[in-house]
Amino acid sequence: QVSSVKVSYSCLSPGVMKVFCSADGDNLRFNWTPDLNKTLQLENRTSTLTLDKDHHGNVTCSVENHVSRDHITTELHPCP
Repeated sequence: QVSSVKVSYSCLSPGVMKVFCSADGDNLRFNWTPDLNKTLQLENRTSTLTLDKDHHGNVTCSVENHVSRDHITTELHPCP
């Protein structure tokens, strides 16, 4: 069962935004929409997306496993 899907993001220097998606469950698979072809890291039930600091708009993190799926959409704001 996929549960507790959460998205957060933080602005790093120089000019980098990291977006984190986490969820509870086993054998999780993460997908980001839009598919931004950016650096993805996956560890400890968290997928990390690295974007340039000026990125804005909605991103959706979809999480699924053999039991269920869930997703969450978050609006990103450009870093100051």
